[in-house]
Amino acid sequence: MGEKLNKLFIKANIKKENLYNDFLSLLLSVLIVCMTRVHFSGNVWHGNIDETYFDKFGLSAFILGTMLFFVFRFLLKFIDIPLQNAIKKIAFYENNEKDKKKVICTWCIIIFIAWLPYYLSYYPGGVYADTFMSIEYIKMGVLTNRHPFLYTMVIGFFINLGNLFGKDLTWSIGFFTAVQMLVIECEFVYFVSWMLHHKISHNLRIFISLFFVFFPLIPLYAVSVWKDTPFCMAVLFWMFFVVNLYFEISNGIFNKKTFAGFGAGIFLTAFTRNNGIYIVSFVIFVLVTIIAKKSWLDKKLRYKIIINSVFMAIAIYLIQGPGYKIAGISHTDGVENFGIPLQQIAAVVAYDGVVTEEQKEFINNFIPYEKIKEIYTPTTVDNLKWNQEFNWNYLSMHKPESIKLWLQLLKQNPTVYIKSYLMATLGFWNVDISDNSGAYVQNFVWNNGYNIVQTDYFNKWFGFSFQHFVNPRHYISCAWFFWIFFVTTWFVVKHYGLRSCFLFMPQMGIWFTLMIATPVASSLRYIASNMFTLPFVIIVPLFLERNGIQTAQNRENGQCR
Repeated sequence: MGEKLNKLFIKANIKKENLYNDFLSLLLSVLIVCMTRVHFSGNVWHGNIDETYFDKFGLSAFILGTMLFFVFRFLLKFIDIPLQNAIKKIAFYENNEKDKKKVICTWCIIIFIAWLPYYLSYYPGGVYADTFMSIEYIKMGVLTNRHPFLYTMVIGFFINLGNLFGKDLTWSIGFFTAVQMLVIECEFVYFVSWMLHHKISHNLRIFISLFFVFFPLIPLYAVSVWKDTPFCMAVLFWMFFVVNLYFEISNGIFNKKTFAGFGAGIFLTAFTRNNGIYIVSFVIFVLVTIIAKKSWLDKKLRYKIIINSVFMAIAIYLIQGPGYKIAGISHTDGVENFGIPLQQIAAVVAYDGVVTEEQKEFINNFIPYEKIKEIYTPTTVDNLKWNQEFNWNYLSMHKPESIKLWLQLLKQNPTVYIKSYLMATLGFWNVDISDNSGAYVQNFVWNNGYNIVQTDYFNKWFGFSFQHFVNPRHYISCAWFFWIFFVTTWFVVKHYGLRSCFLFMPQMGIWFTLMIATPVASSLRYIASNMFTLPFVIIVPLFLERNGIQTAQNRENGQCR
């Protein structure tokens, strides 16, 4: 009887693994077929429907997709066992550093020396156009969440500090950049300490540390003065506690310090970018869902985590909703999030889709109908919404009617809608698309009326350009930072259970919000937080492998509660 049950279990397990492999193989083959059908102008801000478009999907696409499916299916079958064996082997290479303080101090010195040339070369930092808008809000005394209110207030603090000491804006921004770099360096040092605490093997810890210190995009973001760098810092901080929380509750433990860190990460993420509130809501929803199952945790622990998590979500909504309203902090108009639907409506017009006379009349109220073909750009909504003839007020006053129009045109033009959506999000799913014009890094100061100028002190003092060595020449597609996390999530769910997906939900949440409301089809800054947290792709499977053995041992010894 036992042997029969064992055979049934093995058969069911094989069937499950085959389904996982079929799913990923199908997804990747469809992705590549779609990639081969894309024509891209090379610049997300430019390129009409004759320069950026999809080729037709014919028989050749079907044949290519079928061939790719079987290739991926074979590769997944071929590499699965060796990869599992490698993870099992590496997972138990524990670090046994005796002098941890020496290790941490060494990396403090290394990162300071390695990053100092960036600060000297780009002083006072690369200042983005949006940051000048925040500076304008500060100068005018405007309270708004158009750009994250917290970020604007922090910039304002450094400006006021500069005024206090009689310094100009260049000094204030330079001081802000120095503090920003210092905080990221401290996060990295904490990362080293965190890896030592979790006994990450010596070689793996060195590899991760070298990536963080010497991968040029990390320090380039450290000198970039825009809201996205603090957001990256917040997500990195949050991830330490996401991982700790998961493995502690897996073992029936509720650590107040860990949950406090998890909560701090949630608040920092929610207040450093305006889509942060949706990301943390998504992660809290997943957390509450997976721990609600009675089979995993005892009743007292489940309720404690659920109540605290929901309380945090409610607190954030109350602060950013009624709280901001009472304080006189204005919000971005809701129609700002209407970017992709607006693109799809414009695509129907540009491609001569099915539009009734009544629908034409409504469209004409917020943008001249005949002008749409001229200004529609498949890879960004900005050329449409910032056109001088675009009437935002009309859309704001007619939101229900606008949604009704969008739904009507969806029913009448489903194919146009799908292609328009894929183009509007092109750089976030297509690994073949990379574009520096969509804000890749911010390594220069935008033209401004505040006399903030950039000075290359490194070149001035040492006689050669450090920028020449570190400025990006080849651009990495934003999509890579999604697909790496997605495939890793697929792998851990396949081998360690559905609950393990929680460990990458912050990264998935970031991508999901972009796919819903991105204004531009490719912009590394929107997904750079996934670059900052990339080492967790290696760390998480190792922890899951190690924790699976440890949990079993704890349960045998009656330690789980």
